[in-house]
Amino acid sequence: MISRILFFQWNAFMQKGIERALERLNIEYDVFYYIFKNWDNDEEFKIKFRNKLVQSSYEAVFSVNFAPVISEVCEELGLPYISWVYDAPLHIRNTDALKNSCNTVFFFDRIQTERYRKDGVHAYHMPLAADVESFCPEGVFVRRKPAEYSCDVSLVGKLYRSDYAYLCTPLDEYSRGYLEGVVEAQKCVYGGCFIDECLDDKFLDRLNSQYLEASKGKFSVSREEMRYAVGTEITGRERYMALALLQNRCSVRLYSSDLDERLENITQPGYVDYYTQMPKVFRTSRVNLNISLKLIESGIPLRVFDVLASGGFLITNYQPEIAEVFEPGNDLVVYENMTDLVTKVMWYLKHDEERERIAKNGFDKVKRLCTFEKRLEQIFAKSPADAIIV
Repeated sequence: MISRILFFQWNAFMQKGIERALERLNIEYDVFYYIFKNWDNDEEFKIKFRNKLVQSSYEAVFSVNFAPVISEVCEELGLPYISWVYDAPLHIRNTDALKNSCNTVFFFDRIQTERYRKDGVHAYHMPLAADVESFCPEGVFVRRKPAEYSCDVSLVGKLYRSDYAYLCTPLDEYSRGYLEGVVEAQKCVYGGCFIDECLDDKFLDRLNSQYLEASKGKFSVSREEMRYAVGTEITGRERYMALALLQNRCSVRLYSSDLDERLENITQPGYVDYYTQMPKVFRTSRVNLNISLKLIESGIPLRVFDVLASGGFLITNYQPEIAEVFEPGNDLVVYENMTDLVTKVMWYLKHDEERERIAKNGFDKVKRLCTFEKRLEQIFAKSPADAIIV
């Protein structure tokens, strides 16, 4: 196992749990903290980071999410760069850096992993982990009800104000109708993403001819940009619909930096801090919702682990990898569509003992099987092939 690393940190999730795990695994590490001016090109960072690496001796550099500028410095120095990605899709433009020979990139989404491997990236699959010690310091399943967070249903996350409407404005009727058809069709499908297949080269050429004409040659979009706009639009609509359907049936809270005045009967306190407030929300809400970003094709998003690690009861959309780790109906609850979501929320609000049983099972499961220590032991194995999770 790798025994000494430089741990690059930014304002990322998971880092507290990773540090504790590194200490338990006896992996020595130094922290290099920096906020990029540009994830793809930051010359000031490169100078500072290169100086740090040449002045010390490390077996590898490690980061949460993949940073092209880190990869470029490591490639130059011949130093292994290991990253563990919790975003889908990656929010970088310099995707060529993914193919650098120094990289080992762990993705939580298996389909995404396979796509990158076929494209020549040293990509491996690694599910995310549960930070029980940060979110539930007692280490045991405990239910509390601080008055400021108690409610029937809560959703923590963005409403995703996408660029979709803006991008549709200059398009002709056929193109707008086609995109709307993709949005509505994908919205009804869980466990599979076909947005890419719908945005083929011919259709993108059609869109860009209209954008270039409207902007007098100054604007066009890539497949990745259009894919992200469509995916976030679908997710935003689904989250809004879930909240709108529940707001007159029970007490609902939306914890988000995005506010929506149309949700008149929902309490919208705003953003909650990841470590100090969010676990209390999860633990004291009778039902927590996870509605995954549609661009996550198979993997289990971090939000699922966060809720369960806090001792919260979770109802989530279906993802193909969920059944590989959890038992639906025993560790968490999976909904199939909006009607099913509302039905299950209302049923579990009336069945306290069953809800508590499932929440405890989910907590026990992640505490036993989904720890950062277990994940990092595989990530820092000498051979990346040993890290593939079955």
